[in-house]
Amino acid sequence: MLAVLGALAFSPSGCANPNFIGIQDFGYIVGNVVDQNGKPVQNALVGTTGASGAAAVSTGPNGGFTIQNVAVGEQTITVNPPPGYSSPGSPITVIVVKGQGVSAGNIVIQNLLPQT
Repeated sequence: MLAVLGALAFSPSGCANPNFIGIQDFGYIVGNVVDQNGKPVQNALVGTTGASGAAAVSTGPNGGFTIQNVAVGEQTITVNPPPGYSSPGSPITVIVVKGQGVSAGNIVIQNLLPQT
């Protein structure tokens, strides 16, 4: 048994196969997109350049989103608003932790449509 264990070569990350990236190397981001009045904004595309899966996810009816498979470290969140809304005024950055979720909180965008 010791001979087999001694034959394994571990990478600096502790993984026996340096080409394998496990789930512990990623986290996820959750949050909400709302307008200036706090109302949820549906169909905004939210993403980050650190996501290994889909480039962006669409917000649901409650304005919520979850971006899966985001690389660990500092990430900048991008918001492509639906028609009638403006983009956030400043970049949103979060720190993604291995195997955990991080909250982006409420991302506020401006509703440019006439209010009824």
